[in-house]
Amino acid sequence: MADILHEAGIQTDAESLRKALTEASGLQGWWSEDSVVEGQGVGSVATITFYGGMAQFKLKVSELDEGKVVWEVIGGPPDWMGTTISWELISSNGQPAVYLAHRGFASTEGNFASVNYNWGWYLTSMKRYLEEGTGTPHTGS
Repeated sequence: MADILHEAGIQTDAESLRKALTEASGLQGWWSEDSVVEGQGVGSVATITFYGGMAQFKLKVSELDEGKVVWEVIGGPPDWMGTTISWELISSNGQPAVYLAHRGFASTEGNFASVNYNWGWYLTSMKRYLEEGTGTPHTGS
């Protein structure tokens, strides 16, 4: 199995990170403006859409702890199915940081490199969103 791992220094707190990952307005602020969340807490499902529906991901919150959110991928491209995505607020060199782990890819072939690059891009967008109030989410075009 192959995993994508990223860490970024982000000046945030656990509650702000949780909202950015589990509320539609949070996801719309850094990932895709076309984001919908059904339910709250563990078991809630986020649908993240790109390019007018040409790419869509369904993510179920499977774990929600102080400073940690884990998604189970329940809809999306075949190489994403069966993977999990965890976000954790950590301390890195005495500063807050977000650790992203997208785990369980069958191989590093196919879209793996592109997914890795895009997570880096969107983690930077999340940093802007949490620190400055405005990220660079996908706008639908």
